[in-house]
Amino acid sequence: MIYLTNFTVIPTNITQLLLPGNYSSSHDYYGGLVTQIVLGIIAVLSIVGNMFVFVVFLYSPRLKNLSHGILIGNLALVDMLTGVSIIITPAYIIRENYHHPPPGIGGSIFCKIIGSELMPFSFGFISMYTLAVLSLERRYAIVRPMLHRRYFTIQRSKFVVVLVWILGIAVNITNILQSYYQENANPPCDWRLLVGPQFSMALYGILLFLRVVFPMVCVIVCYYDILRYIRQKVRNLLRSIDKTESAAYRIKSKITLTCAITSLAFLICWLPNQAYFTYISFHASKINDDLHLTTKLLIFFNSCINPFIYASTNLYYRREFVAIFHLKWQFCCADCHRQGSIWNFSRDSHHKSDNDELKLSMDNITNKEITEIDCMIMVSTWNRSFMPFSLIGIFVILKSTPVQ
Repeated sequence: MIYLTNFTVIPTNITQLLLPGNYSSSHDYYGGLVTQIVLGIIAVLSIVGNMFVFVVFLYSPRLKNLSHGILIGNLALVDMLTGVSIIITPAYIIRENYHHPPPGIGGSIFCKIIGSELMPFSFGFISMYTLAVLSLERRYAIVRPMLHRRYFTIQRSKFVVVLVWILGIAVNITNILQSYYQENANPPCDWRLLVGPQFSMALYGILLFLRVVFPMVCVIVCYYDILRYIRQKVRNLLRSIDKTESAAYRIKSKITLTCAITSLAFLICWLPNQAYFTYISFHASKINDDLHLTTKLLIFFNSCINPFIYASTNLYYRREFVAIFHLKWQFCCADCHRQGSIWNFSRDSHHKSDNDELKLSMDNITNKEITEIDCMIMVSTWNRSFMPFSLIGIFVILKSTPVQ
């Protein structure tokens, strides 16, 4: 049974779309109790963990006034909503026990918005586009800092976030158009083919490019350009007597290497699903339920992993998480007070001696030390979709980075 649709499908796999007539989804759900438990854990971790990250963003005026801070906050919000959508989508956790609305306008809206899996995969596309914008923002911040100030203003960043949301939902509009309410069926949400098979193939290829290929290529190109630039800069710095500048770019190089590793892990996490469904679509092979489920769970895993990365690799987020648990905005220990948390940083900006250790000036990047807060910005951008083996590599690299 293929009621669990794949996000590259229109809205189910193209194999079903090529079948004559309507595709019936009134079958038993596959995956069993273990799948329900795993999805439940992912959903809870996504909601709770990303809620902490989003609260840190909301109460940090500095992050809300930086382009990358706005984008990271958007990622946390999207991942949190992904967890909510996993819970309320009938095909995932509740399944047969789901209380469906009666026939009529309510049932039709339910199938088009909830039953069609519109929300979880739209949030996935929004995350993809946000990551692409973040890679572009990081590229300009490092390679073209002067242009970065011109292009990535606060207002433009907010506009881009709105645009990303619109685009993420628009590329998934086929779920709304092809889903409908079918009476006397369990589940009642079914699919119908709106266009011919040949047009469906063409549409599948276009959506695959817009949803996955384009943002992935953007990410790869941007981080490759960053890596190439830093390598050249490091060579120049090694011949320079400015040890401060040289140390700063060595740290930048290590951070970029970390981003490259996590970017590779991100591709590993997404490409199996894309390669599998592309093969199924163009070879009209029978879909494998177990493989389908595995690649799908791997995608949903992305939504819950970020908060753990923030807490394990960055001291500042770790402090804020502990502060939230203790319902106060700063720590009592002298060391934390000396270095300052995000809350202290935003409220005590008049203390120049403390802020000099935390600020990163893009106007004169070569004359500033790279601090841990900048490491957070670079690492958090691409730690959202790594596999367990990449966590070990990231942690080792960060531990070897001489952050002040």
